[in-house]
Amino acid sequence: MDPVEAGPWLVGRPQQLIFLTGLDPANKKSHAALVNCFSSSKDKPPLNLRLVSGELEFPAKPDKVVTKGVLRRDWPTKYLERVPALIVLFLDLDWDHPSWEEKKTEAESKCESIRASCRKDSQLAVVLIQERNILNVEEPLACDRATELCNKCNLSPKHLFVIPILGDIQGYSSKLQTTFHELAQGYYQQKLRTIRARVVPPHLSFNVRQLFKLAFLSELRQDTHTALRNYRLAYEKCKDQVESWDGVDIFEWRSVVGLLNYKMCELSFLHNTAVEAISQMRKHQATFFDIKPGNYPTAPLASIEHQLWKAKQCWHFAQLFESAVQNGLTAVATLNPGTHLDMAASIYSLANKEIAILKAAQPIPGPYPTPDPLANETVYFGQRPWRVGLSGVATADIELNAVKAIILRLVVNYEGVISLLNAAMHQFKRYGCARMQKKVMNEMADVYYASGDCAKALQLWSLIVRDHIPPTVRSVILVKAAWAAYSIASFKDFIWAALQLGKTEGSIVNSLGSVLAGQLPALPFNNANLTEDQVNAYKNAWTKTLSEPQYFTLQVSRIEIHLDVKVYFLCDASVPPKSKVPVYVVLSSDSLFKFDFSSVKIVFDASGKKKTDVSLMAQRKNLVIEPKSSASFVQILDLSNCNFTENDVIMVNNVTFEIGQKNSNMFGQLEMDGTIMARRMKTSPTQYGNASFTISSGTGGLVPMGSTSVDCLVGEVAECILQLQNTTSGTATDIKLEFKRTEQNSTASAAVLFMDSANELQSDQTIQCQPTLNSNETMNVPLRFSAQLVGEMELTIELSYLPENGTNRITSKIKVSVKANDPFFATSGILTMNGLPVTSLLNYSEHLLKVDVTANADITIMNIEWLLADVITSITTNENEKRLEENLARNDMINYCHAVMVNVSGDDREVPLGRIAIEWRRQNSSFSVRSVVALCRLPVLPCPVYITANVLDSPAVVHQPIRVQYTIGNRMEETVELTATFDLSDTYMFCGDKRVTFRLLPGATRILNVVVMALSADRLPFPRIALRSITVPDQTLQHTLRTLPATLFVLPSSKQTAEIQQS
Repeated sequence: MDPVEAGPWLVGRPQQLIFLTGLDPANKKSHAALVNCFSSSKDKPPLNLRLVSGELEFPAKPDKVVTKGVLRRDWPTKYLERVPALIVLFLDLDWDHPSWEEKKTEAESKCESIRASCRKDSQLAVVLIQERNILNVEEPLACDRATELCNKCNLSPKHLFVIPILGDIQGYSSKLQTTFHELAQGYYQQKLRTIRARVVPPHLSFNVRQLFKLAFLSELRQDTHTALRNYRLAYEKCKDQVESWDGVDIFEWRSVVGLLNYKMCELSFLHNTAVEAISQMRKHQATFFDIKPGNYPTAPLASIEHQLWKAKQCWHFAQLFESAVQNGLTAVATLNPGTHLDMAASIYSLANKEIAILKAAQPIPGPYPTPDPLANETVYFGQRPWRVGLSGVATADIELNAVKAIILRLVVNYEGVISLLNAAMHQFKRYGCARMQKKVMNEMADVYYASGDCAKALQLWSLIVRDHIPPTVRSVILVKAAWAAYSIASFKDFIWAALQLGKTEGSIVNSLGSVLAGQLPALPFNNANLTEDQVNAYKNAWTKTLSEPQYFTLQVSRIEIHLDVKVYFLCDASVPPKSKVPVYVVLSSDSLFKFDFSSVKIVFDASGKKKTDVSLMAQRKNLVIEPKSSASFVQILDLSNCNFTENDVIMVNNVTFEIGQKNSNMFGQLEMDGTIMARRMKTSPTQYGNASFTISSGTGGLVPMGSTSVDCLVGEVAECILQLQNTTSGTATDIKLEFKRTEQNSTASAAVLFMDSANELQSDQTIQCQPTLNSNETMNVPLRFSAQLVGEMELTIELSYLPENGTNRITSKIKVSVKANDPFFATSGILTMNGLPVTSLLNYSEHLLKVDVTANADITIMNIEWLLADVITSITTNENEKRLEENLARNDMINYCHAVMVNVSGDDREVPLGRIAIEWRRQNSSFSVRSVVALCRLPVLPCPVYITANVLDSPAVVHQPIRVQYTIGNRMEETVELTATFDLSDTYMFCGDKRVTFRLLPGATRILNVVVMALSADRLPFPRIALRSITVPDQTLQHTLRTLPATLFVLPSSKQTAEIQQS
């Protein structure tokens, strides 16, 4: 049985219910126009305007029945759907109507009829729809007849309104709705006074009920801070009395506590205090998630209901969190709705397991009980349907039938868990939580496996183990994957999982050996929870699979099959062409499995070439590797028939292990990529030979020794020392090195400039080396260059010399690998003057331009220079160029801020901010480099209205008047009407006009002065002001308000300071 839901009224903010009567939009165009204005108004108060026709019918007051419960389910809907705060009667009546007396009597009759029907003290207002010539309300006729109508209908003059249809009906309707809202506020305030005046017995349920009513009516009155305080008081009372809850009523109290927690979190998000909402949810989980579920109606059912309730709590909070994010809240990887959705799914899975155990342990005989004990409509939140109208437990027969009905209704809901996990996965993808995505994928695979969909579970587990995960976690997942593959008789998948488990799982290894031998495998896992039918089904599936030909190929380069392969060339680093090279192959097994390969093939090729004319291969047939042992063999590579060229690097291309014979019923291949093998051999010391060798020239010559690769930073002058050795028997003379841009193999090589002896950068370079080099002697030639682009570049340098007693120059190519990295990474962004990050610029406003510089090496930043765009103006004096000496280690980050103003004219929607020039050098170098980095591009928002705030009393002191001056200006070429409303928070006492409506001419300003008094000394939120306008969108005005200060520092009084010093 799922936890009791509060109902649809819980979704969305509560709105004040207003009944509109007397309108006939179907037959009168003026009425239809007015109704359309009411429904299409965008900037309207939270009103639920409901059009009613005919006689008003209010629900009859039910007879009071003494029943046991906390919160009635229909009480909130009474004020949301049935009992209005205000009833508005619309009449078509002009002041100069010829039948004024008759119309006046008709209005009186309708007002009396409405008052007679309404018994809930709903207020009544009358709106006169006038279609004739508009008379000024100050004229004698209008004043006299308005007074007559108010006296006749027993109305307050504040409850009589006139709306001319021929005027600005949109503006009039907007003002009417604002007035309706103010009248409704008075109605809810009166209701709150009535509830507070009631005498409440000192009982938990009565206290919680009263606090809930006060909180909900405060919400309707839009006093959300008071509502939150009352919800919190009710919640704390339930929390304090949790130990005294009656075991029979635990379910009801949990429902009440969940509802109160939901409202508290909702209002905290509404107040933009997300930290409080998250903290409240954590306290809620710590308090109520670990309490004992009780034993009613039975212990297993109570535990299941508790699990479902916890899952619903997490799901509801995730929905609130997601709504807050959609409304502008910034979530991060560690705090986002996905965490709570994942927790809800985990708890729901526990509930499913308990349901499955209960169904298996207690089969319920017989049909569903009649009458249905769960069909009754409950009165209170969390009330048991079979206990409606009872103050205690029902009779034994009813309780027994209720338990039976609940168990029959219980189902294992795997789809619900999957939907929660999919929602959590979506959140984790949005916020880049890679590890949490893997966790959710694992949980999703567990659910699929439990539901019987082993194919999907196996697919997810295979995706997880592709990435780098801890070995313990990998082993657990592979065991489950092996179970799933065995369950569906997937030949290839079972071998894939079992090979990786060969080091630890002996039972799975035995099953693997049987499968590869074409025999029926034994169960690789404990069959205690399997029925005989399931075991037979598995055996039949495997019998069918093994009776068919099975051919498979597994790429095992990126998985651990506990078989290590190392290939060594037993030769020098350089080998002449047409040579014979011995190859030593070592295979080491760390597995419990006995590898029996029909053939091991090792293919060699030249690195960097897609295909050579003749492929080299070393092969060994019928190789057996015992468990936890090794094997080796030597093969000779004959290069005589290969068309390798000089400087080709020969290495392993791939290794293939063949299992079985190609013409047999089972044949498989395990393939390893040679590139990945070479990377692994680089991390381990070479014991016997080389992992690769180079084809040298057949007659010898000048050969580079040592490394010919260098790492550098973009823009710096790097140096590479080429060590050349004379391998000829004679003396080499007139040695030259030449870099020719036109002879490079890749266009990226053109991004490297060489420095000549005059310290100037050249695109081509010729180096005249020492005059002679004797046989077997070496020489060092420095190459100084500067890379202009990021990336890996291979430079081809031509080496030429004159041999001894020769006249023709001998040339060869030298490959130099250059890897250029950025010296730093610079990211830019915009902050408000309060230090808050924003994603857009506000025109004609001040901002902070922030640049984060992350060092990619040990560098020193010497100075920076801001090269701002034309539309960006610096407002920082004498700081356009900063001279610094900032030493940064690798991965250190430093940020620079610059105050700027945006001044964009025209229709530019997105503008570049400019560039920043950073002069830097390596910490061990004296040469500096100037790097210019482009700043970001951001959209520019219009700012037709601007606002500034100044505190006239400085410093601000607690319990002393603080004068705050707001200056509001108009940048548009037309008059704008604005309404300024001040936020009355609990932090300050306020003196002044709470709401001011005024008009600003083009270029004009308006000064608003208010006086506040801080109630505490601290860094307090700055007194907030809200702006509304019919012509300017609310979103634009919200962006305008971000220029106001965020906080106000209030000092303690001199008396408080003295007391602190004395203490």
